Parts: sequence; C-alpha cells; structure tokens
Amino acid sequence: MATETRPAQATRPVSGGGERLPETVSATALDRAKKASHRARRRAQLRLSFISRPDIEAEAPPLARMLRGGRGGQVRLKLFLSYLWMQTSDRGTPLSYYAQSWAQLLDLDQPATTGARRINEAQAWLERHYFIAVKANPGHANVVTVLNETGDDSAYIAPGAAAKAHRATPEGLRHLYAQLSATLWTNGYIQLMTGAGLAMYLILLDQYRAAELTEPLHHVWISPKAFAARYDLSPDTRTKGINDLRDLGLLTFSRKPINPDDFDIERLRNVYTLHPGQLDQPAHRRPQKIKTSS
Repeated sequence: MATETRPAQATRPVSGGGERLPETVSATALDRAKKASHRARRRAQLRLSFISRPDIEAEAPPLARMLRGGRGGQVRLKLFLSYLWMQTSDRGTPLSYYAQSWAQLLDLDQPATTGARRINEAQAWLERHYFIAVKANPGHANVVTVLNETGDDSAYIAPGAAAKAHRATPEGLRHLYAQLSATLWTNGYIQLMTGAGLAMYLILLDQYRAAELTEPLHHVWISPKAFAARYDLSPDTRTKGINDLRDLGLLTFSRKPINPDDFDIERLRNVYTLHPGQLDQPAHRRPQKIKTSS
C-alpha cells in the first residue's frame, strides 16, 4: 500500500513563537469527519468530572492525566473525545475502524504509517488506563468499547441518560456534563487545536457549567491557584491553550479591574469569553501578536 502523506499546508508559528502549526485542516480530514458525522451524535457528551477534580485531595482529573506525555497526550485526548462523539446510544457503542481512518479524521501526518502508529499507541494507553476496552478482531480492525470517562473501569452510560435517571438526587451531580458540537470535528477545529488549546476549551466549558451555550456569554476568570487546584495543569499549558483558542477565533480576552469600586490601587486580571458560534465556520488559524498571561 502506498504511503499517504497529508498535503502540504501553510503554517505559521503559534502565538508567542515556538512550534509551527497548520492554518487550515486538510480536505481528507474534513471528508472523514463529514462521513463520521452520519454515525455520530449531533453533540458529544462529556462528564465534567473528566475535566476537573472535586477537591484538591483527589488525584489529577482524567484530562490532566491523559494530556501528560508530550504529543502522545494530544492524540489520546482527541481520539478519546472522538470515540465519545460516536456513542449514539446510552450504552457503550462498539466501534471497529482502522487506525488509518482515525489518523485521517484527526489529520495526522502520514496516516497510513506514522499516523496509524500514533493512533495505535494512543489506543493502547487508553486501554491500559481503563478508558476503553479493546477486543482483537483478526483480519479486521480492533473493536473498541468506551468505558466511563473517569477511568474507573466501569461500563459507559451516557451522562445525559445517567443524569436523568438520578435527577434531583446527590448521585445526579456526578453526571453533570458538557456537550461538544459535531462541528468541532466537521469544521476542522479539533484537528487544528493543540492539546493545550483543546484542554482549555474543555476547561472553559466546565467554567460555564451549561449543557448548551448560547451567545453572548459572560466572561470568566480563573485564578492561578484555583486553576492548579481544580485542573492540575501548568501555567504554561494555560497560556498556550488560551493563545490557541484566540488564534482560532474561539475566545477573546480582556483585562478587567479586580475591585472597580474600591479606592485601593487598581489591579487588573485577564478575563475570557468563549465564542461557541465560531464553530459553525470553517476553522482557520489567525495568529495574534499579543500574548496572554495569567
């Protein structure tokens, strides 16, 4: 089989310098996403307990654990969210697609070789850490069944169904969830996002705490101390993620006074506003010159 390489694309450095990132997603990835959307949810469901931990004594949340380990963490996160996107029933829907197809969906370089290997490595990690169960299927693609997003090795039940079953009970709080629009895939955003950008997108969904977001949204602020305690990610990940979302048009930030009605010395803080409506437009990276800080 000939090795498939992703077509050359224009790239620019990520805001603040560093790694060069593609400005647009390939036609192949968009085609795979369009086809996948016919077998997927209109909005993927993700428990908030995947994103944040309930208290500082708890272990790092699944999001932080999954991201650790360099570029491999980014593929693990994107692949797992893609599995969740394709959960069309309230119980785990078995998925059997070749690694090359997932690599094409996520727009990885050389999807038939290097990209497929990265998918297989990500899949093996997710299995070892109890986010999925994998069954070998000789002569065909492995069968993947998602497990609970918390990585506790329990069977998957869609959070919407679980929350409904436990409505008005303390148990129901464990199933609060955010929704990820199919356009995150079909318009190329998840493919272009860095791991840090995708993490910050999920963190902002956690901050808004709404199953569906309607614009205009109010701004949010996360103190550095609360960010570390709740999400267990580094300040560098936060800054890179904010820059990434801003370059993709998904977020704006501004500086607001902490105590605008106080006579004390004015102190400013960065506040962020998410723009989920941008997901309805084709993804395109537009690097900005201003770098955010905590």
